[in-house]
Amino acid sequence: MLKKYINKIKSKLGLKVIHGSETAKVRKMVLPFCHGFGCDVGFGGDKVKKENCLGIDYATPYAQAGRDKVDVAVDLHKDLVPLPDNHFDYVYTSHLIEDFEDTGRMLNEFVRLIKPGGNLILVFPDQQKFEEVCARTGQALNPFHVHADMGFDYMKREMEKIPANTELIFSSNCEIDYNVVMVYRIISK
Repeated sequence: MLKKYINKIKSKLGLKVIHGSETAKVRKMVLPFCHGFGCDVGFGGDKVKKENCLGIDYATPYAQAGRDKVDVAVDLHKDLVPLPDNHFDYVYTSHLIEDFEDTGRMLNEFVRLIKPGGNLILVFPDQQKFEEVCARTGQALNPFHVHADMGFDYMKREMEKIPANTELIFSSNCEIDYNVVMVYRIISK
């Protein structure tokens, strides 16, 4: 409670306020799938892992949830990640994909970066449950969310369109508030 009060004061004074990340909520759940060399796309300052994990985001992330530096700066609304195909053992992304109208474009970009046998770890809100939480707590809705039907079923349908052989190896549908977690193994492309 005290921390919230201090953050309100900092905000009113124009000082930078760092909020807890969505990744912090699911980190223990997803770390077993983050092995080898990977990346966290749209990490907002709090990478899922602190070693062997590149942070990919805007040069200055719009969300500040930690102090990890941006390793690869890119505006994914305009450009692709400037790295070669099959570069990572895993790609992790949390609360990013719901901000893109063309979900398939982003999923294809993530899959492009993963070596066969690697993992795509997606964390995103169930939009309806997120809106219920916002209404109950007075939290503002995120204006960047573009899919009213974002959730487990939506993402499963989108992944079925990807031209790669994938297998859903783990999922958690809102076991942690409004967060959906889906882990796909990329078998072949």
